[in-house]
Amino acid sequence: MADVPDGDSGREYPRRRPLGGTFMTADTNTGSSGALAGVVQGGPRAGMVDLGPGYLDADLVPVTLIGRWATVALEHWGAGALAYGADAGPLPLRAFLAARVAALGATACGPDNVMTTGGTSQALDYLAARLSREGRVVLTEALTYDLGRLIFEERGVRTVAVTGPADDLDPAEFAHAIKQAVRVTGQPPALYLIPTFHNPTGRVISADRGTEILTLAHEAGALLIEDQAYAGLSYEPAGPPPPLWHSAPDPERVISLYSFAKCLAPGLRVGWLVSGERAVAGLAADATRRSGGGPSHFAAMVIAGGCLTSELDEHVATVREQLGHRRDVLLAALEGHLPDGFLVRRPAGGFFAWIDVPKAVDDEALLRDAEHAGVSFAAGRRFGASARGVRLCFAACGPRMLEQGATRFLHACQMAVACD
Repeated sequence: MADVPDGDSGREYPRRRPLGGTFMTADTNTGSSGALAGVVQGGPRAGMVDLGPGYLDADLVPVTLIGRWATVALEHWGAGALAYGADAGPLPLRAFLAARVAALGATACGPDNVMTTGGTSQALDYLAARLSREGRVVLTEALTYDLGRLIFEERGVRTVAVTGPADDLDPAEFAHAIKQAVRVTGQPPALYLIPTFHNPTGRVISADRGTEILTLAHEAGALLIEDQAYAGLSYEPAGPPPPLWHSAPDPERVISLYSFAKCLAPGLRVGWLVSGERAVAGLAADATRRSGGGPSHFAAMVIAGGCLTSELDEHVATVREQLGHRRDVLLAALEGHLPDGFLVRRPAGGFFAWIDVPKAVDDEALLRDAEHAGVSFAAGRRFGASARGVRLCFAACGPRMLEQGATRFLHACQMAVACD
């Protein structure tokens, strides 16, 4: 796709690196807005700039590339690509992912530390079923991924949001919550955290804070589940910190969750987890896997086909470049223009920008007014009762649409202040 000059600002957006007809464009991916009705989750609303859902823009989904990888997988592995897959997932893909994780920290990581999953949601559901059987409580950050919390709760697992600031964790509060959970259930709890490019706030916890949380969990015998779905999407030269798993006193009690949904294509339903070898072997021995093999096997083999070339890494680098630019476009349109009391938190990676709102502004009322102005987003209270802000997703819209959405959002914020 060629450079598209912006008629309002005169800005030219950077040329997308072509990967052999890789990207699906808004004009070619649907044919018409009704073509995908009942096929995909959600969909565009006429006249609405939607900064709410955490979707990857269809324009960044490598349709042609994935088709080519599917051909590679079928030619290279034949019927094996269509068989019941290995219980822990296909070895070629696990070896590739292990090498990628090993490069992030000092702790050795091999294929036996990796298990493929049907995406992060499926992995959370699988872990939630185990925690429910064990009678454990799950402790979360004060603000966290709302559907992650719901997955635990629908499995009958009680979740407890631990008090703390939006941009950090409070170790003293976690220590208190761990003691309470043990007292009530007689079992050490599990901790569900999003340490890197947090959903919804975009923040990254410091290495020191991560060490404190790991120490608390280890001393209590707790299981720590770290959701690293966005960790591969860093837009700053320093890159993301290593996963907590690399610093864990006992790697068997830390499970790191990853996903291809945010950097490749959500419909593949492929993710992976990393833990100690004994923990992974135990998880892979689940009866469902022994009955049907690893989930999403063909999709996993398609990605394995991509690992035979350099195309997967090239594609992820291109997505990072494009999303980093979109982040910058959105923030440039907002910074310096928001009313007093509104504050933009600049994320170093991920999909989301968090906007603090004044105490006098109700986030859900702001959302209603914003939708009347033609822009939508996620109200903060979706993610926790203590929220004082809103979440804007910059991953699902192109630069021009983001500028338009920012203009409408600013208008809604100004109206909210004027009506206060």
